[in-house]
Amino acid sequence: MARVRWWGTGLVVLVLLILGLLLPLVDKALGSGETALAAGTVIAVGTERAGGVRPVTFTVPAAGWVLNEARSSLTNNAEVSRDEVMVNLNVVIPLGSLDNRKLWDGFGRIVSMGGARLLGGPSAVTTRHGTAGLTGGLAGHGKVGSATVFTRDDLGATITASGPPDAYRTLADQVRAMVLSVEIAP
Repeated sequence: MARVRWWGTGLVVLVLLILGLLLPLVDKALGSGETALAAGTVIAVGTERAGGVRPVTFTVPAAGWVLNEARSSLTNNAEVSRDEVMVNLNVVIPLGSLDNRKLWDGFGRIVSMGGARLLGGPSAVTTRHGTAGLTGGLAGHGKVGSATVFTRDDLGATITASGPPDAYRTLADQVRAMVLSVEIAP
């Protein structure tokens, strides 16, 4: 009769057990890559200028939103989310002259390449800081939302917000508050 050696199988089971218990603890210690944001948090995006100031800002209107660190690079974009609704602000540095209509038209082409679409013609919008822009609906991939563009001098910003229809409708006022808080420094 041959001897059966179980030490190899036992070692594999022990390694799997350690990994199964240890990896979730390491993942929890490292965090989810999200930072909870308090109501009134100002997020600044763009290449730092004199004094370490970034030129494009927006304000988070209520607690419950998180900054998605893995999907944000504060030199060019920031993404915040809550309950399956994502708001993404991107800084636009044009190669030539820039105005809201040109940015809107170009943005529409980019959005369509991703399988979404801008709905209807845009409407004029002005932030609390007096920055004029264009805004309209956004739909695609089973989600609804809004898209907004702003330009000032030699800098622009696009803001998209989308999520499942019910979740987006619930947070639409907070999304609008973020959009209306955008400021582009001269």
